[in-house]
Amino acid sequence: MINVNMKENFLKRNEELKEELRILQKKYSTISTLRIISFLSGAGLFIVGVADALPVAGIFGVIFLLFFAYLIKVHSDVVNKTEVTESMLSVVDAYINRYDDGWRNFSNTGKEYLTSSDTVSSDLDLLGDNSLFQLLCVAHTQKGVERLVEKMKLENIDIADIPRRKEAIEELSDMSEFAIEYEAAGIRLANRKKKFKVEEFVKNFQTDCTAEFPTWANVARVLCPITFLVTLVLWIVGVCNYGVPLVTFLVILSFSWLTKTITDRILLPINSAGYGAEDYLAMMEIIQSNEFNSSLLADIKEGVCGKNGGIKAFRKLSQLSQAYNISFNPLIHQVLSGVCLWDYQLCAVVEKWKKRYGKYVANSFEYIGEMEELLSLSVLGMTRKVGDAHIDEQEKEQVKLSCENLYHPLILPETVVANSVNLNGGITIITGSNMSGKTTFLRTLAVNLALAYMGAPICGDSLNASYMKIFTSMRVTDDVANGISTFYAEILRIKSMAEYKKENKPMICLIDEIFKGTNSEDRIVGATEAIKKLTGKGVMTLVSTHDFELCNITDEYGNEATNYHFEEYYENDELKFDYKIKDGRCTTTNAMALLKMAGF
Repeated sequence: MINVNMKENFLKRNEELKEELRILQKKYSTISTLRIISFLSGAGLFIVGVADALPVAGIFGVIFLLFFAYLIKVHSDVVNKTEVTESMLSVVDAYINRYDDGWRNFSNTGKEYLTSSDTVSSDLDLLGDNSLFQLLCVAHTQKGVERLVEKMKLENIDIADIPRRKEAIEELSDMSEFAIEYEAAGIRLANRKKKFKVEEFVKNFQTDCTAEFPTWANVARVLCPITFLVTLVLWIVGVCNYGVPLVTFLVILSFSWLTKTITDRILLPINSAGYGAEDYLAMMEIIQSNEFNSSLLADIKEGVCGKNGGIKAFRKLSQLSQAYNISFNPLIHQVLSGVCLWDYQLCAVVEKWKKRYGKYVANSFEYIGEMEELLSLSVLGMTRKVGDAHIDEQEKEQVKLSCENLYHPLILPETVVANSVNLNGGITIITGSNMSGKTTFLRTLAVNLALAYMGAPICGDSLNASYMKIFTSMRVTDDVANGISTFYAEILRIKSMAEYKKENKPMICLIDEIFKGTNSEDRIVGATEAIKKLTGKGVMTLVSTHDFELCNITDEYGNEATNYHFEEYYENDELKFDYKIKDGRCTTTNAMALLKMAGF
């Protein structure tokens, strides 16, 4: 169940990028050779021309040296293009890996964002090793990752905003080249040796630097260049000797050295910002060069490229960073400092930049992160066969969930089995033999429901459901440090569900192998009472179990539970499963067969 056409596009793009990279590497090698030849030839001819008084040799020497200088620029362009091509190729490779299980080797799993209280994310593999986050994440900026994690944790879900998000994510699913270029720019940003710290950047550039750059400093940056210019003119016209402008130059240069702590406080953040500004600017320019039809993407573009957008601010910032880089050339920097108090002039420009753009820079990171988050969720539409979901916020008493050919996004597309079901609140008991698909079915329903809440496409033909807060009790473990057994930990999980029910808000509870941590007699009695506590208006409870006694359970209103089951079959004495859900309770078991297979 994959998007075949999109896969072919990525495979084709992969070959194109490999060919581009091969050509660039060949060009790099050629230019490197020409640089050596032109420099040696130019230097040799120039020396011969000067030493032997051969003007022609000297002229050709200069020409070769100028050609060498030109090749330095060409070489730099090739290096930059190679870096861009390599990052794009890594993006395409990652998309191709998502069509099979290669994505499980991706390093960014979101595991560091999991907490002990975040049981739904753990149970449903939304975050962590082999998770939905690991499959989908194409975010490489700090804000992008944070926004995606927030969505994966189902925090701050705005049901009214789902249609708008769906429209944007669906549009992005058809923009593979935009996705490649945008993520590649993010990768280059993430790979910088000196990391770009957003909080530090925002703090530095939203702060008014007028207090840091006092009034007397502004007076000095005007008077010092004028003074030097006047003495220079007086020397040129013969009013004074050359010592006057020279002394003036040395005085101004010394003043610049002695007050360096003042200018460094303002300018050093420019150096830090310069490491990431170019990459953020590249991401903004990619947004600017594309047209978007959906309102959300159009708003992001307006936020980045509009009147108060960050793209203008980052272009100016890039220029400021390049101007600051002059300080890394000691000779030029000292000359400019002695002539015009260069650092003071740059401080004044930074001050103007902060006043004009400082209040807009924080929003720029939010817009860039939002685009990364939406792109991450659009990955599903590029790598899987997906369908549409409709979430009804109005149904609060009689909750419902129906789906057609729904499947799990994390199972290998060639082997995954889809299922359809129609549920209308109440209790649903799912029985079945070991390994037949009960747990996977519960996770399939929940993870696709989560995707629908995010505004993402679902893996299947369709999903129609009420909005329900998701509760799970699946991967329940003990807590030795706090003396909590697995059984008691599960009781606490189910208690939290019962507590939420008191708020009379729609909810869905998915409980796998209820109370498996205790004996069968206590389990059946305890499970019966617990499940009954999770019934009522606006509540949907799905329980998988091996205890057939629970199939006869009724809710507090006397309504019988709905029963579904999974089963095994045998072919040539070999145990097999079709993983298809069926009506009614299970009538078979396979524990003895599994023991026999294991050699017991």
